[in-house]
Order: sequence, then C-alpha cells, then structure tokens
Amino acid sequence: MIQTFIYTTEDYDGEQVTISGREAHHIADVLRLGPGEMVRLIDGLGTAHICEITSIASKKIICSVIKTIKSGGEPTLKLSLAIGLSPEAKFDTIIEKGTEVGISRFIPILTEKGRVKIAEMSGLARKMERWRRVCEAAVKQSSRSVIPHIDPPLSFRDFLLSCRPAGTMLFHPGDRTESFYAADMTAIDEELTLVVGPESGFSGDEIESARNRGIRVMSLGDRVLRTETAAVVIPALVIYLTEVAKA
Repeated sequence: MIQTFIYTTEDYDGEQVTISGREAHHIADVLRLGPGEMVRLIDGLGTAHICEITSIASKKIICSVIKTIKSGGEPTLKLSLAIGLSPEAKFDTIIEKGTEVGISRFIPILTEKGRVKIAEMSGLARKMERWRRVCEAAVKQSSRSVIPHIDPPLSFRDFLLSCRPAGTMLFHPGDRTESFYAADMTAIDEELTLVVGPESGFSGDEIESARNRGIRVMSLGDRVLRTETAAVVIPALVIYLTEVAKA
C-alpha cells in the first residue's frame, strides 16, 4: 500500500511537489523511504498525486508527479456531523473514526445536558490543533483526499440558527420520532447534516426547538447507542445507503 502524506498547494509547481517539515521527517527519518519509491500526496482539498521520490536533501523531499486523481477516497455525499460534547464522550475517537468513514465536517455543539460549557473549555486552541492532527492522521490512514473541517464549539441554539433544516437529521431515541430505516435516501441531495446528542441526550426543550425549526427527528429503533458509537455508525449507514440509492 502506498503511504499518503500532506502537502501545501504552494509546494506544487505543476510537475513536482516539494515536501518539508514534519511530513519530510516522517518520510525520510521514520519510514526511511528513498529515491525511486512511490508516495501518495494530497493537498487536503480533494487532489491526490501519485508520485515518485526523486531526491532527498537538506530536509526537503522532491517528488515527481506521475498521476493526479480528483476526489479519490471521497464519498459523493458531503456529510457534516454535529455532535454534542460531554465529559464522557471521546471526541478524539469520534474525529478519527468519523474521518475514516467519510465525514466532511465536524461541528461540536454545547447542549443543556452535556455538562460542557464554553467557559470551561480552557485551552481551546490546543484542543483544536490536537483535533486537527487526529483528523489528518485519519485522512492519511484511510486514503482520503479531503481533510474534514472542524468548527469551533457553538451552542445548540446557534447551531439551529445556522443549519439548513431541510438538509438536517437529528437522532434521538424516544417517542414521536421518525424511523431512520423508513427514510427515503434518494431524496437526499449532495449535502446532509446529522445531529447526535451527548451521552445524556438532548433535553425536551432542545428537541422541540429542533422540530419547530423544521428539523426531522429520527430514531434507530429500540437500541440506544453511546455517543461515540452513534457518531460513527449513523454516518456510515447514511453514506452506504445514499451510495446504494444513487448507484
């Protein structure tokens, strides 16, 4: 399997890509790849190049482009995941596994029952950087070509105001919910946002606010999944079913 690495668009001249910094260290010093070996380089925006390493010098690696692939490893559906933060939920794991599945955007949301407040999120910049690195590692491992975007945390109310209700599904166990299994996947357009609550779930007021906004409230049935499980299983199901429906 060809290893994947990330480059910046400024380092591509149309024929060659120059790799430096952390990625060059990984290629030359950790994996000990050398001239003549093949690598896959991505810009994180949807372009992937299959390249041959031509030289390694002065902590810079020069790679000659052999083949260019657009949107390689990407699902046709642009899928966002709005996820309720809670102390128990493993957000790093959600980012890692969700990226591998094919999520395009992560939206951390602060909810009434999640017990996480903006004022308590000390070191947010460091958290965002760590989440970004987890995301990049998962992109390389899964051979994707787009690095998902991770939004700064926002309140549930602000999320409702900013989302597109017609393209949003909120998942919540309980009464007065639609069955996810009865949903018509052929009606989904190119973008969809899934909303999953924190470990303690959404409050009644939050569910009603979502309904009043015109958001569909869905259920997977009698089974109740943990946040980090639902955050991976539901997107995987949605991507699979939309791919099948449009095949």
